[in-house]
Amino acid sequence: MSRFRGRFDYTVDAKGRVNIPSKFRKALSPEAAETFVICQAPGNCLRAYPQDLWDRYEDELASRPQTPETLKHRRLLYAALSDSTLDAQGRITLTSSQMANASISKNVALIGQNEYIEIWDADRLAGYIGSGDDFDAMFFKSVEAGLRTIDKG
Repeated sequence: MSRFRGRFDYTVDAKGRVNIPSKFRKALSPEAAETFVICQAPGNCLRAYPQDLWDRYEDELASRPQTPETLKHRRLLYAALSDSTLDAQGRITLTSSQMANASISKNVALIGQNEYIEIWDADRLAGYIGSGDDFDAMFFKSVEAGLRTIDKG
């Protein structure tokens, strides 16, 4: 299973191609076939899932009841989705609509989120993260939520 960790900063070229770090390429499982599924994500960024992990997510998505909310989620998700296989230089291609939806212009930050990669416009990410002063509060809130989950188990 793929495990992506860390942050890498790159630029997107005129054709929408962005480098996938060597560390991330090495983490790909053979079942991914060097292919990523790129979709819109919360926070106005993009997610790049290895093909094998996307297939699992897609199966789970298909198993959900067809409610107005799940149908809307699927429509929004699939409308902006693309497949991209690594080229010889280790790059994937973002579509122009994906770049517009995520406000990506030139400088991007790729953040490993364990099973997928987030692709952010670097300036937007800096604004989203802010000064980092709230890290402690977020950390302890997350730990507390995790402990509540463990206590229920």
